[in-house]
Amino acid sequence: MNESQSPTYLIYGAGAIGSVLGGFLHKINRSVTFAGRGSHLLAIKEQGLRITGIWGEHLVPPEEIDILSDPLNREKRYSTILLSVKSKDTETAAREAAELLAEDGIMVSIQNGLGNWETIARLVGEKRTVGARVIFGAEIPVPGLAKVTVNADDVLLGEPFCPVNRALLQTLKDDLRLSGIPARAVSKEEIWSALWGKVLYNCSLNPLGAILEVPYGRLGENEETRMIIRGIIEEIFLVCQALKVPLPYKGADDYYRFLLETQLPPTRDHRASMLQDILAKRKTEIEALNGAISRLARENEIPTPYNDLLTLLIKFKEKRESQGPGPQG
Repeated sequence: MNESQSPTYLIYGAGAIGSVLGGFLHKINRSVTFAGRGSHLLAIKEQGLRITGIWGEHLVPPEEIDILSDPLNREKRYSTILLSVKSKDTETAAREAAELLAEDGIMVSIQNGLGNWETIARLVGEKRTVGARVIFGAEIPVPGLAKVTVNADDVLLGEPFCPVNRALLQTLKDDLRLSGIPARAVSKEEIWSALWGKVLYNCSLNPLGAILEVPYGRLGENEETRMIIRGIIEEIFLVCQALKVPLPYKGADDYYRFLLETQLPPTRDHRASMLQDILAKRKTEIEALNGAISRLARENEIPTPYNDLLTLLIKFKEKRESQGPGPQG
């Protein structure tokens, strides 16, 4: 990026998180284009984008909303693409978005789970791949409205493989901070550690909350569910040891205490995203979370019965909801 040029942002996957990021970047007069589908994108195109919640009230009027109308039109290239799609859609979305990325641009994974960074790097190159750890929560109560519900920590940005366009990475970090979204750039080791830290959190709570259909707080209050959570965590630490993944915790017991005492309280009323996906008849991200742990464990001959079982139960629940209720006895 030339020093005199401003970045051009493409939000590829304008769901809840993508809408918040795009709306806040627009607030500081950055060039932002939204790409997505469904009723939410149609609503923001016709009525504008409203953002509410813990970071205040904001409105992007419809006349200022720029929608990517034709993904196949490759005349315009974007310096920074924020890929904010479900892990199951990474391959398709990254392949499409790659055609819209400037030669010296960066594609930033704003996603949960394992394997996304490697997929993006395979499609756009390691020198254009940026990893992010996003740990604020958002939802879409009605189409056209994105609500920020919780923020557990800063957005972290890092280079998972090798140096990228540092000017663009620095500008993204500065733009997020200027817009009101806390953000930091971290080292390669720190961004991988942060990714696995979020995987620990998601694997411990998300599928269990979806299966039992209770908010996260209930999981921490119950002795039986705490035992399951502990088993999940112990298995993930065994996988991390085998893969030599650096984690900012002394061990499974240390993270278990951190989860219950620090991470759970502010998100006690949060509903699992997997449950929201299942109720909406969408596929969940189980394969990029507990399913990924099970696959990596098998490759390293590590037994992971807790993660295996949760993966199977979520898959059953996905199929049951998509097929409708069975015959009544």
